[in-house]
This record gives sequence, C-alpha cells and structure tokens, in this order.
Amino acid sequence: MRFYNFICTLLRFLSKILYRVEITGQENIPNEGKVIIVANHKSFLDPIFMLVAVKQRRIIPVAKKELFDIPLLKGILKKLEVIPIDRANPGLNTIREILNQIKEGRILGIFPEGTRSSMDKFLPAKPGVGLFAAKTKSIIIPMSIITKYRVFSKVRIVIGEPINMAEYYEKKIKKEEYAEMAQLMMNVVEDNYESNKKGIL
Repeated sequence: MRFYNFICTLLRFLSKILYRVEITGQENIPNEGKVIIVANHKSFLDPIFMLVAVKQRRIIPVAKKELFDIPLLKGILKKLEVIPIDRANPGLNTIREILNQIKEGRILGIFPEGTRSSMDKFLPAKPGVGLFAAKTKSIIIPMSIITKYRVFSKVRIVIGEPINMAEYYEKKIKKEEYAEMAQLMMNVVEDNYESNKKGIL
C-alpha cells in the first residue's frame, strides 16, 4: 500500500508539471462497494491519468501480459498489483482474481476497447467487462480521458454518473449479452468524451 501511495503521489506531482489536468465528477465514485471504472484508451498514458483521477480509493488496473516481459516494468507492475491479462484468451485464474479483487472492495479500472484506439475513433468494446459486471453486479462508472497527450497540453478527465445496468442485473444474463453490456458502457464513455472535448481537441 505504501508503494502504491508513493507512486500515485509521484504521478500526480509529475502530471501537474507536465500537463494541465482538470478532473470533474470525482463525487460520482462511491466511497465503498463494488465498482468498475471504464475508460477510453488512446495512449499508454491513460492508466496513469486514471490513477491520478481516483484519489479516494485504490484502483487495481488490468494490463496486457506483454508488459510483464519488460524486466524493470514487471517489478513495478507487480508492486502495484496490476493484473496481467491475455487479451486474446483470458485464463480462468485471471478472471477469478479480477472478480475477487472487485468483491474485496477495490476498484477495477479497465479499458473496454482492449487496446489503444486512434485519436479520431473508438474501437468496439470487448465482452470481458460485461462478464465482470454481471458476476459482481458492480456500480459502473464511465471515465472519459480527453487530451492531445502533448506535454503541457490540457487533460480533461470526466468522471460520469453511474451507468444504469438494472436491465441486466435484474435477470439471468446470457453469455452473448456480455458484449452488449460492454458496448453500452463504452457508448456512455464516448458520449461524455464527445460532449466535453470542446477546447481540448
């Protein structure tokens, strides 16, 4: 926990120097309970901006397993308890670990697109986040990260209101509905992105 807090403090300090970060909607993140934050993904900086934006609770990010092949980075990721995931074929143990972390009260921070998209478009959401939401009935918080990613540019992080998932949580969910759930989440992220990008892009 000390290392996590140290890294977050360091990242917040550096972000203030290198970018003009503006965060809105932090009050939309519950102080307790099962929570999943879903965000757009256009740069390797997005996980950092997510950590910077969420101050009141600890985030357990999910990252592609290939990042753990980099020796120095591997050590840092392990200390931060980042969960490695095979994007093509997530293993059962990985899924269980993610579900357990959510149930224990840590926030899952995830990018439904699965990989970085270009600046001018979004990718379809992967079904994984739908599965995690269905199994835990978590509160889903959309986060839109809006910036050109240039040093000293403005970064607008919009944390939206919880997405209403009652339609799915109140019934038995079919496997094929996971992708539908994930895309619903991503649509809100995109809508918030588009309606808040003026003056940034």
